[in-house]
Amino acid sequence: MIEDIYEPLARYREEFREKFAENTKAEFQKLLKQAQIDTEANRLLNQKIKSVQEESARCKDKNAMMGCFLFLLITGILAGAAATLYGFWGDIPSAEKLKFTGGGFLWSTVSFLLIFLWLRPKQKQLEAKIAALKKLQEDLTREAWEQMAPLNELFHWHITANLIRKTVPRLEFDPYFSEGRLLDLHHSFGWDDSFNHGRSVISSHSGVINDNPFVFGELKNMEWGEETYTGTKEIHWTTREKGPDGKTRTVHHHQTLVATYTAPKPVYFKEKFLIYGNDAAPDLHFSRQPSDLSGLEDGFFNNWRKKRELNELKDLSRNLEDDLPYTLMSNHDFEILFHATDRNDDVAFRLLFTPLAQQQMVRLLNDTEVGYGDDFCFTKAGKINLLLSCHLNETNLDTDPEQFKFCNVDEAEAFFRKFNEDFFRSVYFALAPLLTIPLYQQTRTAASIYNRKTHFKSCFWEHEAIANYYGDEYFKHPDCITENILKTSCKHQLDGSTKVEVTAHGYRGKERIAYVEKWGGDGNLHDVPVPWTEYLPVRKKTTFHAVEDVMNYTITYARDVIARRSVYAFFQ
Repeated sequence: MIEDIYEPLARYREEFREKFAENTKAEFQKLLKQAQIDTEANRLLNQKIKSVQEESARCKDKNAMMGCFLFLLITGILAGAAATLYGFWGDIPSAEKLKFTGGGFLWSTVSFLLIFLWLRPKQKQLEAKIAALKKLQEDLTREAWEQMAPLNELFHWHITANLIRKTVPRLEFDPYFSEGRLLDLHHSFGWDDSFNHGRSVISSHSGVINDNPFVFGELKNMEWGEETYTGTKEIHWTTREKGPDGKTRTVHHHQTLVATYTAPKPVYFKEKFLIYGNDAAPDLHFSRQPSDLSGLEDGFFNNWRKKRELNELKDLSRNLEDDLPYTLMSNHDFEILFHATDRNDDVAFRLLFTPLAQQQMVRLLNDTEVGYGDDFCFTKAGKINLLLSCHLNETNLDTDPEQFKFCNVDEAEAFFRKFNEDFFRSVYFALAPLLTIPLYQQTRTAASIYNRKTHFKSCFWEHEAIANYYGDEYFKHPDCITENILKTSCKHQLDGSTKVEVTAHGYRGKERIAYVEKWGGDGNLHDVPVPWTEYLPVRKKTTFHAVEDVMNYTITYARDVIARRSVYAFFQ
């Protein structure tokens, strides 16, 4: 029987962190053994590469110094030539002419001989050595990549998910985000797809905690921002003024007028989040934001701030004039830090946040060493829970196996272990607020109880992730000058594939000129032209075919193939 996790902070600190690190290390060693990599030979080869790089850097530094010396010698030749000419043609005493002509000629000659008899041959030898070292480095690096090729071919999209499942069996990740998982979120939990309108999925990871679905998503969004443009205009005018001599004269004036114009501009940004569905307390709604009181040490000022907050909560609890059903719980630390005062059902809220859940949540919020502390927003809207964690935005959630590929076995292992350990820590503590609630892990979905089978085709989240993985450049309109929001629609085909239509939404630029009135020093208003860009929408549609089981699919028309997780995209 799989054990539930009711103390997420303590379990990570005392068990999961070390266990995951051990599993990650063991997994890399297993892959290394399977690939039959001669690690010592690879280390020796990379030591040679490093030695060649260092020698090449020294030669380049030496060549740069010789270049400076060459510049000085050329300067010496020119100075000597100038002195010689000055000695011949300059208006100087005869006694000085010999000094200038002889000294200048001697200096030019010596500099010339140094360049062509010593410096240039040395530079040519050095340049030949640098070229040879570059060729040697390329050959050794190629050999190192060939050594590591068997290992690099073994990395795949699901390694990180498998390591997490092995460490925490309660957390199960899907091979891809399926239509069945999405339909379950829609029909069983009331997830509204309007959340995705205007947004494009960059990546996603779906799975279950005790058969309750969760989705980690990274979306690209667009909002209208502003850009300020600047324009100038030169103006001239004359005035008649009296000079010091008492005579009237014409004075010319010049001024540069500067004007600005602000216009809308599309601004693109990415956001990461966690969606979780659970049947417990199905009508409960609440939200909370990070509290600046979390993680504070005891002290007069900090205790005073908490006491002031508690008094405000007590007043809110006693207020019978509003419609809020809020009643203060006995665990004041939980109420102060979690601060979900907008809950619509106090009984249901207490059903979720039992004394154990409150205690674990407080520990999680106050921790600043093991986890990330109080850095998350938590919204429950019926059966759907939405969590936004600051640390998640700083985490690379892309498990693309290409990033694990190195030509140096030690660098490969160091990156493999650090990436996976960082990924696990970030994902685990994004889920930790949910794990503090015992009822969430004790409640199972009807689909899991009756073992109901659902659709196994990939959903539009995966299709958009594939399109974004392939890149904007392939899908965008020819006139587009901005980033794109890629949206998809699909239709299942008789051959087992899914025809996916990608619509790239972007903007073309139309050059405009705004005339802004500015007062000039001549006392007149002037129209200052300010060039600006108007962004007008453009879109382009492109299609590809997606299939989940490439082994049973015949490729007859594909021009390009993109494999992302367990979904393959074929571009015509």
